[in-house]
Amino acid sequence: MTERRVRVLLALALSVGLALGGFRLLNGPLRTLEENAVLALFGAFGGNVSVLPGHVFQVLPPVEEPFRAVLTPFCSSLVAILALGAIALCVLRGPVPRRAAAFCVAATFVLSCNVARIALSLWGGLEFGPGGLVLLHDWVGTVFGLAYTLCGFLLMLYLLLPSASARIPRAARTSDVL
Repeated sequence: MTERRVRVLLALALSVGLALGGFRLLNGPLRTLEENAVLALFGAFGGNVSVLPGHVFQVLPPVEEPFRAVLTPFCSSLVAILALGAIALCVLRGPVPRRAAAFCVAATFVLSCNVARIALSLWGGLEFGPGGLVLLHDWVGTVFGLAYTLCGFLLMLYLLLPSASARIPRAARTSDVL
């Protein structure tokens, strides 16, 4: 087995370990953070939404019947953040502090967008009942989730790429090699 294959297998094993271990360790705390952020949004902008134990939102629409919405582990931004972490750790190259900073910016972006997605879904439930929540969660939320995850990845790459005005060392120029 070549050295390159060993490095690739180690990177894959590290990525899987990061995903499984990170999901197990951070699943509850991150959902609690997202719940608190959503409640802060509703506290600032209004809306009768509260949180019950077990990561459950209680939604009390003014016209429709009250209902509950569960914030499941896969409604959280954790999966996307762990994927970005695995990419930053195992795929991207560059100084570790720079990769860590780019990952933190991308993860914060993804987390913020997911909080907005959850709040928008709950707002749809407040305004239009459970059907509004389902529509905004399943259709609009899925497309929005894919879009902000991709944008978080591109943001991470943008932060890692050298600027257009950066000087490339003479030894690294391909024109000198040819």
